[in-house]
Amino acid sequence: MSGMIKAIDKFNKILGILLAVLLIIMSVVIFYQVFSRFVLQESLRWSEELARYLMIWSVFIGSALAIRKLDLISVDALKELLSDRAKSILNIIVYIVCIGFLCVLIWYGIDIVGNVTRQTSPAMNISMAWPYSAIPVGSIFMMINCLAVILNNILKLKGGVEE
Repeated sequence: MSGMIKAIDKFNKILGILLAVLLIIMSVVIFYQVFSRFVLQESLRWSEELARYLMIWSVFIGSALAIRKLDLISVDALKELLSDRAKSILNIIVYIVCIGFLCVLIWYGIDIVGNVTRQTSPAMNISMAWPYSAIPVGSIFMMINCLAVILNNILKLKGGVEE
């Protein structure tokens, strides 16, 4: 189990690099759009659209990383009343429910991607499958990280790892 967790964490390092690259590209595109509009007096048609699609991908990749680092917003009032063992069991149940929800999101995300494949974006003229594919791909990344959190809690219950 710990080997699988280590593999997922290595994969997350790659996701972190990808996320940083997406955010850098998005920032450069937005900066250049502002520069070109106010200094060069010329507006780019595609910059806002590209920034929006990069933001969508960034949100899904960032959410996957946040799941693994336990950085998502949650209400911990009930957890504070529980013992460490009960907290781990509750975490396992919560992340199993999350995996169920992510399975539904993947299913419908793939369906949406199939429906929009022939549509093109107005400014960049690319298939709308590219931005919409962030839904199933990002959900798979989130599911992988939910699995890592579950495995971590199982190891914690067995006394093999501490958070």
